[in-house]
Amino acid sequence: MTYDAKFDWRLAAAIAVALAVLLLGGNYWIVGPVLLILLICAYPQSYQTTARGLQVRAFCMNILIPYEVITFIGPSDANRSRWSWFADGVTIRYGLASKLHIAPAKMDLFLADVGRRTPHLVRRGEALVLSFA
Repeated sequence: MTYDAKFDWRLAAAIAVALAVLLLGGNYWIVGPVLLILLICAYPQSYQTTARGLQVRAFCMNILIPYEVITFIGPSDANRSRWSWFADGVTIRYGLASKLHIAPAKMDLFLADVGRRTPHLVRRGEALVLSFA
């Protein structure tokens, strides 16, 4: 199943401000690269649960995370700070020390779907954590 990313109003506002500065005569050598980076970040992301693993697609990134290596899926660590960029996101820990922050639009459906595909994870509160039993 494919899940879309949440629409980020802060990113849209930053793009609008950068465009306004550029159009009002700002230095295009400074504003241009910033605008380019913001536009790359605004490229739509999607998350797909496949038979092989969780596939994350963004602008120039296509990551396949096998379900067997996922050790944690839950609310982002940054939820403690209300000004955090990933306040509404999900943290996925996999492998030995890899971490990925994503923000699916339908978080409950996403967690339920991944939970069905990862029998080695158990539900603890809002998170799916590694079971040692």
